[in-house]
Amino acid sequence: MKDLRESGKNKNDAAYIKSVKNEFLADIGRHIYSEDLIVRLRKKFPEMKIGIFTRSPRSYATTILTLAYPSVQWDAIVAYEDVARTKPHGEGVHKAMLSLGCKNTAKVVLIGDGDNDIRAAYNAGCVAVLDKTSWENRLTNDNWNALGHIPDVIISDPEKIFEVIENYKAYLPELERLLYRVDKVSSSRFDKVNKFIHRGAGGGKTAYPIFASGRSFSGYESLKLRKKWHRLTTGIHAQKDADQFPDAWIEAVRIFIRTQFPLLILLGGELIVSVIPHRPGRKPRLENFLDQLAASYLKEPLKGKGKVSFVSDLLAYKDGVRSNSNDKLGPVERFENVRDHLFVKREDVVKKGPKFLIIDDVSTTGATLIYAKKYLTEAGATEVTCFSIAMNISNVLYD
Repeated sequence: MKDLRESGKNKNDAAYIKSVKNEFLADIGRHIYSEDLIVRLRKKFPEMKIGIFTRSPRSYATTILTLAYPSVQWDAIVAYEDVARTKPHGEGVHKAMLSLGCKNTAKVVLIGDGDNDIRAAYNAGCVAVLDKTSWENRLTNDNWNALGHIPDVIISDPEKIFEVIENYKAYLPELERLLYRVDKVSSSRFDKVNKFIHRGAGGGKTAYPIFASGRSFSGYESLKLRKKWHRLTTGIHAQKDADQFPDAWIEAVRIFIRTQFPLLILLGGELIVSVIPHRPGRKPRLENFLDQLAASYLKEPLKGKGKVSFVSDLLAYKDGVRSNSNDKLGPVERFENVRDHLFVKREDVVKKGPKFLIIDDVSTTGATLIYAKKYLTEAGATEVTCFSIAMNISNVLYD
């Protein structure tokens, strides 16, 4: 099928279509989204439009769709030849919207199984749903990249689409869900993204996992449509110089601690929480956030046997550290800047017993959290967990 798909650009002859039909019908069980499911979607949401946006050639796509869904009339089909730039560009989404008279990208959902689908959704400015039903147990690079872009919704069963259409916000990363004040569908969602030290700064294949409770869409042109209606991104910019942070931010961290450290509650022990320090001459924003978090535990202590302690000056920067954004540092420079200036200030606090949780507000390359974990581990800490309020979503049209 792959060879036929890739060779079918601008083809529509009878021999080619026959080859596609024969190859498709030679293998049963190709359906992931059944015809019955599409019919039930139509019945459940009669006002909703359902279309196809594919990088496959039009003749290939229409042949497959006719065989797989003989009774389905699609409201829009956008194939390879229909756009100047296919996925990861969102042009196909806009073409479908234009044909259907739809103007609000926030009312559009793109469901896909790969990284190009998530990037196309973000570029188009619509809701991104990642369906992992077709994935193998061993994840591919594309699978990891799709997860790393932190889609709005992640599912592993096509039947979940009914719930997603009714209220996709219930599936959002935890802080984003809290900001919308909607009930969660099951467990709290904190996305784990592996970050690596840049090879140019001496890095290798060692992964440093960072948990995130939401996303922050950057200022790239490729994200402007999605950024303008994303609530957490707007909130992060509003809190840039704040001394007091939204209650939802505090609640997200509390939920993370409760769900990530269950043995702390059941068996006891100590969790030391700290933050990425402010740079010399800058406002101690995250230290203020930590004070607010600590105050919440004074008011409502952790349930169970464990203890949560807060140390605002665990880490510090040496003089001479530069601003990643203001000095417009490149990827390698960002890592070198943090590597050469961040240090463990309170070595007296670091010991083998406690667990450590380090919090940053927005993580892009992950350099600050990576070196925080690296230096704390070298100082004697046995367990360091990295947490970011939001993971930065960067340029999705980098190819």
